[in-house]
Amino acid sequence: MENLTFTLQVITVDFFLAYGLYSLLYLACRIFITNPILEKIDVESTKLISLIGIVYGVLWLIGLGIILTSSAEQDLYDVKNRIFGKYWFGYWIQPFLWILITQLLRFIKIRRNILSRLTAAFFLMLSIERIIIIITSLHRDYLPSSWTMYSDAGIYPSNFFLGMLMKVFLFLFFVASYYYLKIFSKKNKILNN
Repeated sequence: MENLTFTLQVITVDFFLAYGLYSLLYLACRIFITNPILEKIDVESTKLISLIGIVYGVLWLIGLGIILTSSAEQDLYDVKNRIFGKYWFGYWIQPFLWILITQLLRFIKIRRNILSRLTAAFFLMLSIERIIIIITSLHRDYLPSSWTMYSDAGIYPSNFFLGMLMKVFLFLFFVASYYYLKIFSKKNKILNN
């Protein structure tokens, strides 16, 4: 179960977040540059994120089945209460939102529309849990003298920016790998026939 949870976390952080950041960069570049190579990269990245959305959905459902079958009786009651209880939407909305967004990006009109692409990027980058954490942390009663932006966390703007940039480059590496894997498999089909 830990491996499955880790895999789902990798998908959400390293693929969904990176695709959202890539989308923002792509939309900014599309304003100034009209290049068919840029469009081809976008098409392949959208195909990859749609495939990863399906993989995420399957793994999430497998994890849900594992949770429902392997929990102790009291834990099972708590899990069922969380999944099907009064606040059921809190459990179901985020995975279905990620799956829905990744599959809607298959449509050309949605992929090319700036507003829908920005909305998709926003919801892929920020989960509902992260949005709630940001909102509640902004509404706390801190005095301005106690605000510290770069305390002991070691997070500085340059590190954060470089980390996000590395996520985008890693995502583009996976897009290129996906593209060349498709070409390689097509060539092998031709050679085998």
